Amino acid sequence: MELNGKAMLEGYELHVTSEDYDHGGKVTSHKTESGIDLTDHTESDPQVVSLSGILTRPTQERVQTLINKLLDWKENGTKLQYEGRQIVPNVLIESLSYNADKNIANGFNFSMTLKKVRFGETSYTPQTKPVTNSGQKQTKNKNEEAVYHVVKRGDTYWGQARKYGTTVKQLEEWNPWPARGIPIGVKMRVG
Repeated sequence: MELNGKAMLEGYELHVTSEDYDHGGKVTSHKTESGIDLTDHTESDPQVVSLSGILTRPTQERVQTLINKLLDWKENGTKLQYEGRQIVPNVLIESLSYNADKNIANGFNFSMTLKKVRFGETSYTPQTKPVTNSGQKQTKNKNEEAVYHVVKRGDTYWGQARKYGTTVKQLEEWNPWPARGIPIGVKMRVG
C-alpha cells in the first residue's frame, strides 16, 4: 500500500514516501532458580518517527525557505506536530538530511527523524526575601549586646563619641552622669 504522499509538519506540506514508527524500550529480566526469567521493570524510549520523501515547491527559492524553516525548528528545539498516517504531537526534529537529485527540478530528497518529547514543569519555586523598609533608616536590634568603657581621667562624652562612632546626645541618653561630672572608674555605655 502506498502513501498518498501528503504529510504536514506544523502546517507545512511534505511529500513523504515512507514513515517508520519506533516505540523502543527496555525490559529487565533476572534469572530464577527454575522456570522463566523474572521481569520487574519496563522502560519506554521516546517514540521516534523516521521520514523520507521529497521537499519540493514551485520555485527553488520557496524550497530553500522550507529548508531554512526546518533547520530553524531543529536548531531552536521547536515543539511541532506531525500529521501523516498517524498524528504525532510534541515532536522535535532530531535530524534532517537532504540531497539534490537531477530528476527533481525544484526540490531535494530528504530524510528526517522526529522524536516525541515531554516537557516537565518545575514544581519548585525559590523563595525570595521580601523587601521591607527599603530606603528607610534601620533600627538596631534590641538583642545586640551593649558596649561599655571604663572611664579614666580626662574621658569626655565628646571624646568617647568620636572613639566609638556614636553621638554625644546618645551617650547622654545611655548614661546618668552630667557631661562635666563623669566619675572615674565607672562603666560608661558607649555602644
